[in-house]
Amino acid sequence: MTQRVIGLDVGTHAVTAAELRLGRGGQVTVSRFGQVAIRPGAVVGGEVVDSAEVSAAIKRLWREAGFSSKRVVVGVGNQRVVVRPTEMPAMADDDLRSAVEFQAQELIPIPLEEAVLDYQVLERFISDEGDEMLRVLIVAAQRGMVEGLITAVTGAGLETVMVDLVPFALLRSLVDLSGFEELDVNDAKGEAIISIGAGVTTIVVHEFGIPRFIRIVGLGSNELTQAIADELDVSLDEAEGYKRQVTLGLVNDPPSTAAAAVVERRVAAFVEEIQGSLEFHTSQTHSAPLGRVVVTGGGRRVPELADKLGRAVNAPVVIGSPFGRVEMGRTNLTPEQLRQAEDLASVAIGLAMAGRPVERGARRLSLLPPEIHEAKEQRRKAVLVGAGVCLFAFGLVMMGQNRRSAATEADQRARTEEARVTDLETQVAELQPVAQFEQVVESRQALVETALASDVAWTKLIQEVATVMPEDTWITAFIGKAPSSTELGTIQISGNGFDHTSSARWLMRLESLESMSGLWLPASVRRPGADGDDLGEVAFSSSAVLTDRALTSRLERYLIDGADDVTIDVEEASVLNGAPAEEPAVEEG
Repeated sequence: MTQRVIGLDVGTHAVTAAELRLGRGGQVTVSRFGQVAIRPGAVVGGEVVDSAEVSAAIKRLWREAGFSSKRVVVGVGNQRVVVRPTEMPAMADDDLRSAVEFQAQELIPIPLEEAVLDYQVLERFISDEGDEMLRVLIVAAQRGMVEGLITAVTGAGLETVMVDLVPFALLRSLVDLSGFEELDVNDAKGEAIISIGAGVTTIVVHEFGIPRFIRIVGLGSNELTQAIADELDVSLDEAEGYKRQVTLGLVNDPPSTAAAAVVERRVAAFVEEIQGSLEFHTSQTHSAPLGRVVVTGGGRRVPELADKLGRAVNAPVVIGSPFGRVEMGRTNLTPEQLRQAEDLASVAIGLAMAGRPVERGARRLSLLPPEIHEAKEQRRKAVLVGAGVCLFAFGLVMMGQNRRSAATEADQRARTEEARVTDLETQVAELQPVAQFEQVVESRQALVETALASDVAWTKLIQEVATVMPEDTWITAFIGKAPSSTELGTIQISGNGFDHTSSARWLMRLESLESMSGLWLPASVRRPGADGDDLGEVAFSSSAVLTDRALTSRLERYLIDGADDVTIDVEEASVLNGAPAEEPAVEEG
């Protein structure tokens, strides 16, 4: 079964997204790809500073590229992310989670209450003492940074389904594991992937696809721009222009010549920083020697950087090619545009690859805050409850229809026999049963029309509410009342949220629905927290009047096409049987 996943990379100067089709047998196809620039200063050092600006850029990207879904995988990789390897005895998953949280108190320099914490089991091995051990990577991210990224994504109308680690995304998109099983482990060499962005440089060293060393450096090509601006006493925009001239080899005037000299000096210092990180790794016990360096990112285009890096680490340097490992679909980009975009696509493609299903018993790291995940589960359960109610009602309708059908068939047979006897007795009375039957049909048709005149599409209405409701709210009760000849139809919805802004967003979101009007929020009360403070959840209730848009079109179809094309639900069956209609209600639990 083909799966579609979208990876969204929020960078310093642009937002980049790639939509992949993940087919059977590991086949990966890029079906859509796009990038939109963002205003300088909106993202600094890999962290969202201006969420409104980033949201606007993401909206524009979705309009221009035409992605098929609003569910995305995003990534974090900056100096507010801490990655620590550790070794633990093999244990059950539930015990491992507790053990990781305990060790994190010593390994992670962030208060755990201010962090989003997760882990990834890299491999199992046998210790020198013969014990089964786990090699685990503990990852923690500053909570405010993660929430800022999710806020920007949500502001664009998208849903964050996973928060991945950027170094992991680079491994997925750039590491080719084919043929690794044929290599001798004792002769294996490590491979370093270096992604040079505008504000952040990511260094990942792996062996056989298993990360052995991860470092995120707060340096990037913006350092070159700032150095040119400082030494040539020009604005940052002018300095960026000179840097691009140097990158393209257009050094033909005194300012660009001076800029080239600045770039050369800064590149040397930058290479020295990377060299120091790689030498630190290779000096560790059991570290394999470095066999190759793969560079990617917009900063890798700086002149002589790859050559100087190769000489410094004494290893060949190659340019990463994420497009070389996937099939290219109809992206509406020219070959030249794809070539220019490839350096910027590694992270987005790797993030989308995280959507591939994991093997049974395995887990995939995600830094999505637990409360957001729990809220999604609550909404999912609410939808399932609503679907269950609808299925139950549908089952009752089908049972009623079957019984009515059987009764109708028996009645028809009886009428046929009666008509035959009557015909034998007298030809004069032949039309009497027909007249009686027409009266019954007209009477039943009138009852059906009465039932359908106030028919509300409850399932559609619940789906509309679930679609527009804010992510930080969840429904606890839903009561609907269909319109009658004397009263308007109404709905009453109760719910919970994180704070009063949740109920305010609820009100604004639901006002966009054309199926209801006069939306009112009569109560929004914050419950005491667990410690008796005022930081508990907010409970709110809202009500609205149903409009004609909430009604189904089955009456019109009944009058045009006849009863054969219309299904009567539980409420209509009650009306036809002379009983009062039940009002739909969905209660929490």
